[in-house]
Amino acid sequence: MRAAYHESQGGLDVLRVGELPDPEPGPGDVLIRVKATSMDRVDVYWREGSHGMKLRWPQHVGGRDIAGVVEAVGSQVTTVAVGDRVVASGERTHATLALAPAELTFALPEGISFEAGGATPTAGRSAHQALIEKAQIQSGESVLVMAAGSGVGSFGIQIARAMGCRVIATAGTAEKRAQAVALGAEPAIDHYTDDIVAAVREATDGRGVDVVLDHVGTPVFAAAVRSLAPEGRFVTCGVTAGHMGELHLGQLFVKGITLMGVGRPDNQRIAATMRGMLAMIDQGQVTPVIAAVLPLGEIAEAHRLMESSSFFGKIVLTP
Repeated sequence: MRAAYHESQGGLDVLRVGELPDPEPGPGDVLIRVKATSMDRVDVYWREGSHGMKLRWPQHVGGRDIAGVVEAVGSQVTTVAVGDRVVASGERTHATLALAPAELTFALPEGISFEAGGATPTAGRSAHQALIEKAQIQSGESVLVMAAGSGVGSFGIQIARAMGCRVIATAGTAEKRAQAVALGAEPAIDHYTDDIVAAVREATDGRGVDVVLDHVGTPVFAAAVRSLAPEGRFVTCGVTAGHMGELHLGQLFVKGITLMGVGRPDNQRIAATMRGMLAMIDQGQVTPVIAAVLPLGEIAEAHRLMESSSFFGKIVLTP
């Protein structure tokens, strides 16, 4: 198979594109001919060697999201067949072939492109799990989505709107804020220059929001908690900009705030979340936002773009 990989950790210069041995499906695996996959922030961490990431293979192939066509199935797989169009959560997906467990492989909804499918699993599932399963958002509530330009943020805005919530978003550029508003956020706050807490209070007549969805971490944590209304819920599905934050416990108990994380669910729970996310896409409630589609051979540019954060949505690779 052709794959994007690196054999050491460091800068963009460690990235390579070349031939590696084809993966062999185990009894419960699905071998997929990749039509589209996507970048995730963790791909940069693996390449850099940051956030405690250590290489597990002689050639590290990035990626977890797959959309493509079933090439072969393991001996115990009965849920999909060779030739099926599928979307899946797997590993080492920045390649022409990739493996996924059968239980995390799903039919790609009709009318949904491979590129949209490849943009969905990690970010879409994370936002769905955070808002629907953990925070249990309800129609009429208000939701603050941090970093709207990310994959999680772009899915989060749409999920919350589809559930009948009012959405306030943050983003770092005027262009991203305009895109957040186009998705249904109002208002969109500059998280670099604006006072997030003051802007949220102004937008909610001083009450604050019912739910905060965050994956940024340290830089916005204090403002996120202070932006919550009494009995508000904070849910995190990532710490891309730092994992430490200070918490005023007095405010926590006085306001009755709930803090939660999405956790590391097992495959059964992941599958249930993915089915819910794909149903929303199939029904037209959510549309994966694609910032750029790059050929696999431009893996270094994909990493550079991911590091720059100068995009809105998901970066998709096509082998």
